[in-house]
Order: sequence, then C-alpha cells, then structure tokens
Amino acid sequence: MEEKILEKIKEYNMVDSYILAYFYNKVCVGIYKDGKILFNRSVNYKLLIQIRIFNKDKEIRFVLNEETGEFEFFVIDDNGENIGTFEEEMFISGNKIVRTNDNFTTIKQSGGEIDIPFKINEEDVKKGLRLVVKNYFGIDSNDQVIIEKARLVDIKR
Repeated sequence: MEEKILEKIKEYNMVDSYILAYFYNKVCVGIYKDGKILFNRSVNYKLLIQIRIFNKDKEIRFVLNEETGEFEFFVIDDNGENIGTFEEEMFISGNKIVRTNDNFTTIKQSGGEIDIPFKINEEDVKKGLRLVVKNYFGIDSNDQVIIEKARLVDIKR
C-alpha cells in the first residue's frame, strides 16, 4: 500500500505535505518530504484504515472500504462547484513537550502523545497548535445549506 500512496503523492505533486494516518492500532501524524513518507513511529500499512495527505492546495485521501477490503481514493481541492467555503481551526491537544528530533516534536496531554512533524518550542505549546480544515458549502435536496465536503489544509502554530 505504501508504494501506491507514494505513486499518488507524486502524481498529484503533493510536495512537502502533512500526513494524517489512521491505523487500527494508532493515529499518526507525519510528513512527505524528499520523496518519502516520514512518521516518528513505526507503522504497519496492513493495519491502515485511512490516510490523508494534505497541503494548502489539496488533499488526497485513501479510505478503506471494509466491505470490499479495497481502498477508495479521493482528491479534494478548490476545483468543482460549491457555494462558498470557510476555514476553521481545531486545537491539537498537548501542553508539554516530551521529546524532539530532527523532524518531529512529541507533545503530551493527559497521557496521550502526538508527534508534530516539525520543531516547536514551549511558547508554541502554550499558544496551542491548530489543525486547519477547509469546509465546502453546498445545497441539499431541501434547499438547505450544508457542508458537502471538507479537507485538511495545514498545521499552524
């Protein structure tokens, strides 16, 4: 599966993108850099449920269809019809730096840890990190405004 993901990353020119991956046993945040997917922890792609590769321009997503056992592929960007968009920021839980290395900073809160794919300092942690999500509006069959789709955009300090 990793090779298929890397092919799509290259095909859609997802240079220097963030990655949010859901496995049966954990959730990992990583980065695509220099032609490689980098996570701070070891991962087993056989346990992958969903992976989202995103940057400011677009998101590509693989989602496991548990009925068929196959991954469905999606591209979400600003192309296509919508009646408007809005961005929201969701706080990433963590109030203490646990460890750092060349590519990641691990933060912790209440026992849970998350690896952030860049270096941060104590001031960044105090202010709070945020996951930026872009929502796309549409109209449903009852002429009600709804959020038709959403994509990840960035991780902000």
